[in-house]
Amino acid sequence: MILSGKIQLFFLCLLLLGNAGHAQNLFNTENSKKFAHYLLNTRQYNLAAIEYERILNISPPDAEITSNLIKTYRLGKICEGSFQNIKLLGAENFFSNDTVASEFLNLSLTCNCCYQKSDFEKAIFSLPETKQAFYRLGYYFFNHEEDSLFTFSKNNQNLLSASYPSVFNNIGAMENYKGKSPALAMALSAIVPGSGKAYSGLWGDALMSFIFVSSNAWLSYRGFNKKGTKSASGWIFGGLSAGFYIGNIWGSGKAARTYNQIEYDKLYHEAQNSIYNHF
Repeated sequence: MILSGKIQLFFLCLLLLGNAGHAQNLFNTENSKKFAHYLLNTRQYNLAAIEYERILNISPPDAEITSNLIKTYRLGKICEGSFQNIKLLGAENFFSNDTVASEFLNLSLTCNCCYQKSDFEKAIFSLPETKQAFYRLGYYFFNHEEDSLFTFSKNNQNLLSASYPSVFNNIGAMENYKGKSPALAMALSAIVPGSGKAYSGLWGDALMSFIFVSSNAWLSYRGFNKKGTKSASGWIFGGLSAGFYIGNIWGSGKAARTYNQIEYDKLYHEAQNSIYNHF
C-alpha cells in the first residue's frame, strides 16, 4: 500500500511538472510573436502593442517586431507615449532597415505631435531618394508649412509626379486654388443685397438678405410717404433696413471666406488621404 502510494505521488509530480513546462512554453518568444500577430491582424491594436512591447523587453532586439510595434501604434492611432517607448526600446538602432524607418516616418506623419525632427532625419537618411522626397513633402504638409510645401513640390516634381502622381496633383490643386474674392462679394451685395452671398453659393441666405433689406426699405418708404419725416414707422423700418444692408455686406465677405475655407479643406483632406494611401 505504501509503495503504491509512492508510485502515485511520483506520477502526479511528473504530471504537474509537465503541465508547468507546457504553460511556460505557451509564453515563449515564438508563441508570443504569433499571438501578437493575431492581435494585429484582428485589429486589436492596443493589446497588440502591449504584446509587442513585452516581446522586445524579454528578447533580443528584433527589426521585424520593432516594425510591427510601430505599425501597431500607427494603425491604432496610439500617439501618446509611443515615441518615448520607441526610443526606450531602441528602435532607432534599426533605422538603417527600410521597413522600420518607413514605419517610423509613417507614424510620425500620422501623429504629427510627439517626434523630434532629429529622429525624423535619422529615419529618412537611409531611404532611397524617391522615398525621402515623399516623406519630406509629408513633413511640410502635416506641419502646415505651405510655402515650403509648394516650393519643395516644384523643386522635386520629376520624382514626385513619377512615383506619387496623386499626391503631387493634390498638392498642386491646393497651390493653384484661388477661391472667391471677399471684396467682390461685398461689392456685389452693396449693389444688390444678397448677391454677394449668391456668388459664394449661399442662395438661401442671399434670398433672405434681399427680402429683409428690400421689405424694410419699402415699409420705411411707405411710412415716410404717408407722414413725412414725422413717421415713426419710417424711421424704425429705415433703421432696420440700414442695419440689414450693412450686415448683408459684411456677411457676404464672411460667406466668401467661409466658402474658401471649406473648399480648401476639401483639397487638403484629399491630399491627406492620398499621402495615407502610400503608407
